[in-house]
Amino acid sequence: MVTEGRWDNKGQYAKERIKLYEQIFGEGYISAGGHRTTEQMCLPLQNLKNGARVLDIGSGIGGLAFFLESQFGCNITGVDLCENIFNTAKERAETNRSNVNFLIGDILDMEFPLKSFDVIMSRDTLLHLSETKKRELFKRCIEWLDDNGEIVIGDYCQRPRDEAICKSFKEYIIDREYDLHEPVAYGILLKDTGFKQVKAMDVSSDFLEMLETELDQFRKIHNPRPKHIERRDYDSIEKSWIEKIEWVHSGDMRKGIIYGRKV
Repeated sequence: MVTEGRWDNKGQYAKERIKLYEQIFGEGYISAGGHRTTEQMCLPLQNLKNGARVLDIGSGIGGLAFFLESQFGCNITGVDLCENIFNTAKERAETNRSNVNFLIGDILDMEFPLKSFDVIMSRDTLLHLSETKKRELFKRCIEWLDDNGEIVIGDYCQRPRDEAICKSFKEYIIDREYDLHEPVAYGILLKDTGFKQVKAMDVSSDFLEMLETELDQFRKIHNPRPKHIERRDYDSIEKSWIEKIEWVHSGDMRKGIIYGRKV
């Protein structure tokens, strides 16, 4: 269900924030890792080819979708819940004469015919779903995938739940209302809902390198701080990077890429 005023994660994806994120993560991206994460997620996929039908869950402003269309000739359906993000993606599709079909709404409220897609991808999105809703979505993904269909998920993760995490990371998870798992446990969720040949990859070391590179780039681009960026926004973004770097260093925060096949 789309919430009143359209979901924007407490103002995180306001228009000016989207512009700022792109300066750091690269054109088309609003989350850490930018295009490098897109390339990582594509590596295990075998069905990316001309005409492949791809569902992009949490498509953002289109970085992944536009890449798949231009690089592989895929037919993309992108779904996102945030109105600002959706409008930006639609505008760019029109400007670039792209055929990506962007939809706005909750993926759990959407209906697609059986065997509609060859590939389903989701990046830094499913952390917003509870474990119960993840399981519900994965079951529906199996129905939406063709017989040889594949799924790949890139998401924030954490250390095993039976191990303690630091107070600041715990508070971050609670404040953002995230549901995080360690990569292996994420893979078990896919297996439990019927996916085969599941591979759970911990790419935290690469993620750490990306975070450090992006923080350095952010400081170079915005030193001195541009007048159009308020001090509180600058400090908030810089602080979020520093914290993530500390959490990944400690092993509390991790990054996973989870792959599976329908058969």
